[in-house]
Amino acid sequence: MPPEQRHVYVQVVEGLLQHGLRGQVSPRLRERLRQAGVDLDRPLLPLYPVPLWTRCLNIIVEETYPGLTREEAFRRLARAHVEGYGATLLGRAVMSVMRLLGPKRVAQRLPEVLRGTDNYTEAVLSERGPAHYELRINSVVDAPGYAEALFEAVLQVGGAQAPRVMKLREEADGTVYSLTWTER
Repeated sequence: MPPEQRHVYVQVVEGLLQHGLRGQVSPRLRERLRQAGVDLDRPLLPLYPVPLWTRCLNIIVEETYPGLTREEAFRRLARAHVEGYGATLLGRAVMSVMRLLGPKRVAQRLPEVLRGTDNYTEAVLSERGPAHYELRINSVVDAPGYAEALFEAVLQVGGAQAPRVMKLREEADGTVYSLTWTER
């Protein structure tokens, strides 16, 4: 699917902008997002094009975490995003189920969870050990540390101890991550 046909769903945008960044949306950030194409003074749209959403993530990082490295800023943003998503109507239901599943079943459900965030993500999960999986997604995220911290936060919701996600490699049409945690 061409990038211009890829869209994220409203609950992703709502989770970050209305819940994850609660109290951190300065007038300047609000205006920069409006100029980019996301007007927080109007109802959110059902879909947002991925290039627009990527621009917004970069603007948010610049405005919210100006003194941090780009990677640390994106890591913090990802953690705020997971917390914020958990405050949405859909997110509350998803997070409640994840808390009951445990880390292994949360990892196994990641492909399904990712499909619920946009109209294009395809993910393939391969078990490498009792607390070790490889996850391949069909996109490359230009936000260092973001996907890694996002997946770590999701695993943590499922009760994973010391979750660690590392990018193993980028391919022309996707990215492969290693997901591990400490077994109890």
